[in-house]
Amino acid sequence: MEYNINPEVWKSVFAVPGTIVDDNIKLSGAAQLKVILWVLRHWGEDFETEDISKALGMQSADVKDCMQYWCEMGVIQTANAVKEKAEENINDGKENYKKNTVIVLRPQKPDTKHIAEMMVRDKDVAYMMNLAEGLYGRLLSNNDRSTLLFIHEYYSMPIEVIVMMLEYVSGVGKCNTKYIEQLAEDWWKKGVVTLESAEQQIQFLTERENLAHKFLSIIGQSGRNATKEENNAANLWLGEWKFSEEMIKEAYEKSVLNTGKYTFSYMKKIVTNWHEKGVTNLENAKKEEQNYKRSKSGSDSYKPTYDIAAYESSSLLDSEEWN
Repeated sequence: MEYNINPEVWKSVFAVPGTIVDDNIKLSGAAQLKVILWVLRHWGEDFETEDISKALGMQSADVKDCMQYWCEMGVIQTANAVKEKAEENINDGKENYKKNTVIVLRPQKPDTKHIAEMMVRDKDVAYMMNLAEGLYGRLLSNNDRSTLLFIHEYYSMPIEVIVMMLEYVSGVGKCNTKYIEQLAEDWWKKGVVTLESAEQQIQFLTERENLAHKFLSIIGQSGRNATKEENNAANLWLGEWKFSEEMIKEAYEKSVLNTGKYTFSYMKKIVTNWHEKGVTNLENAKKEEQNYKRSKSGSDSYKPTYDIAAYESSSLLDSEEWN
């Protein structure tokens, strides 16, 4: 079938730089091509990101990512970039010297061009990026893509392991780049590079999450995320020391009764003393309370496990409190 351009469309034309077709059309996504065509059509006019977003029916954040892509590909420049280039041309070279002496402590993340090339060259990389978009429920930003490829290349983490990690973070509602990068670094340090070791690590993390949720539920604060200290305590008290829910509830209520609010450091003192003294059930805990009342009358020298005076004077318990 023979095709011809409709002559009528030549009445309204605009220029498209050859590099967009010659060097970038194979690497660019549909959203990026839509954005650059709109920008070229309206070049010279005053427009904002929101104008492009409205015209193309795209999220403003996605438009910004596309604009950043074309900046990195050298097709467009920001006003700041033009200004900075002019300043570089007139300085005496001192600024360039400072830039050249910056110490890079770790490899830089892949740039947009390298990401695009890898997605074309390696079908597994492309699969990882597409899967991530589905799990995130949004278009990936340049930083998202760069981080995932960085994990694969710098940590030598197989794609299938990264995919398992992404499915885990999606399941726990933590699809943010910072958390994924921290988790990947932790796995790398622990040598988690196989599907088997990744599955074991996910099982470990899931158990920790469950214990933390259980702890918050016991103290009536299940509507928030556990702090780092609460996470550690939940795994120690419920997981390792095997305290019952009744015991944790008792310690919580004692902390509120004696301090007027939920004070984690005071609750920690109660549970730690119970553990050190071998108090393993609520009955023994009640005996502790009776002994405490006797000690208040001065009838003996018994030292209670949750002495409020000792708590207030202890410098070891100067940690953060949560209401």
